[in-house]
Amino acid sequence: MTNTWPLSRGTVPEREAHAFAVAVLSVLFAGDAVPNTLTWYGAAVVWAALGAGGVSVLVRARPPLTRTPLALWVFLAWCLVSVVWSHWRPATLASITAQVLCAAVAFAIASTLTWRRILDALSVAMRWVLLLSLAFEAVVAVVVRHPIAPIWTDYGDRDVPDAFYSSRAELLTGGRIQGLPGNANLLAMVALLALIAVAVQFAEGRIRRTRAVGWAVLAVAVLLLTRSSTVLAAAVVVAVVAAVALWIRGVPTERRTPRYLAVLVGAGIVTTAAVLTRGAVSELLGKGADATGRGRIWEQVLGLVDQHPVLGWGWIGYWWPSIPTLADLAHRKGVTYLQAHDAYLDVWMQTGIIGLLLFAVYVTTTAGRAWASATRVGYDSALSPRPFEPVSLLPLLVVVALLVQSVAESRLLYQGYWVLFALLAIKARVVLVGEEPASTGDGMRVPSARREFRQPATD
Repeated sequence: MTNTWPLSRGTVPEREAHAFAVAVLSVLFAGDAVPNTLTWYGAAVVWAALGAGGVSVLVRARPPLTRTPLALWVFLAWCLVSVVWSHWRPATLASITAQVLCAAVAFAIASTLTWRRILDALSVAMRWVLLLSLAFEAVVAVVVRHPIAPIWTDYGDRDVPDAFYSSRAELLTGGRIQGLPGNANLLAMVALLALIAVAVQFAEGRIRRTRAVGWAVLAVAVLLLTRSSTVLAAAVVVAVVAAVALWIRGVPTERRTPRYLAVLVGAGIVTTAAVLTRGAVSELLGKGADATGRGRIWEQVLGLVDQHPVLGWGWIGYWWPSIPTLADLAHRKGVTYLQAHDAYLDVWMQTGIIGLLLFAVYVTTTAGRAWASATRVGYDSALSPRPFEPVSLLPLLVVVALLVQSVAESRLLYQGYWVLFALLAIKARVVLVGEEPASTGDGMRVPSARREFRQPATD
C-alpha cells in the first residue's frame, strides 16, 4: 500500500513513510542526545538528512496544500516577514528556514500515513527513546558512577551546574533522571506521550495486553523518576479531557448542551482553585512559589515585550547564545536559559501582538479540530453511526499534553514538539478518523480471538 492522502497525486511506499516518521520523531525527541554524542556538527548533518528526507517524500507524494491549515502557513509567513525589522536578522533567516523545513517534514508524514500509522510511529519512537534513556541512565549509574558531560565540552576540574551534564548518575540515588533528552522535564513528556500512544494502541487492538501493561508501567516509572510537576499536571489534564470527551460523545449532538455547560462550570471552578492555590501546590511539589524561577524569567521577557509590543524583536525560535540581548536575559543558579519558558510569551516577544494572535488562531483551531475528532459521531454510506474508534482520541490527547506543557516551556515552537503539533494540525485539517482510505498497516495487530472482550457480540 502506498500514499493514503485523500487528494494525493503521487505515491510513497507506506513502509518507507512509517520508517521515516519513526526516525524523525525518535531523533527529535531524543533531544540533546544527538549533539551530545555527535557534536553540533554531527547533529547538523543528521537533522539536515531528515529534512532532505522530508523534502524527498513531499516531491514524490506531491500532496496539494488544499485543506491544510491556513493558520500555520500565515503564522510562518509572519515570522518570515519579521526579518524586515528583526534585531538579529541572520538568526531570523536561519531560524525561519529551520521552522519551515520542520513544517515540511510534518506535512510529509501527515500526507503519507493514516491516523493509525501515525499512532504506531509515535508509539514506537517514544518507546525507543524511553527504553534507551533508561539504559543510558543505568550504564551511567552502575558502570560510570559519576556525572558525564556532552562530548563537545571540557569542563576540567571546574565546579559546573548540574544542568550542564548529560546525566547526573542519579538513577540509583533517588535524584531526577534526564535520559537521552538531557532534561528531566523533556524525558517526562516523552513518557507521557508514550503512555498516551500505548493506551490508544491497546484500545485499538494494536498491541497485546502484556506489552501494553509493560510499557505503561515503564512510562509511569519514568514519570515518577523525573518528577516533573509540569508534565504531571499535563497528565492529569489529559486524563480529565479524555473522560470529558468520552462523556460528551456518549449522547447525540442535539443533547450535548447541558453537558457542555456542566463542563464549562467545572472548568471555571478548577481554574479558579488552581490560580488561588498555585503557590501552595508549587511548594508541595518542591518547586517554589514561582515555579523554579520562571516568574523572574517572565518578568525579564515582558521587559523586552514592552519595548516592541506590536511587531516584536524578530523571529528566532530557540534563543541563540551568541546574541547578548537574549544570552544575558535569563540566568539562574549559574545556568543561562535560552527560552521564555512560555511559548506564548516567547511568540509575543519575537513576533509582537500580531504574531501572537496568529499563533493563537493556529493553536485554537488545531485544538478545536482535535476535539471534533474525539467527539464527532461519524456516519457510513447507509447513514448509520460508525462505531467508536479509539484512535480518534489521539490528536486531542497529544494536543492537550503539548498545550499544557507550552505554558511552562517554549518547546512547542521548535524541534520535535513543533513537528508533532504541526503534524496533528495538518492531518486533523485534511481528514478525520474514519474518513480516509484504508491502509495495509491499519489492520489489527492483535489476533481477533484475543480481542473478543473488546468486540461487540454478533449473531
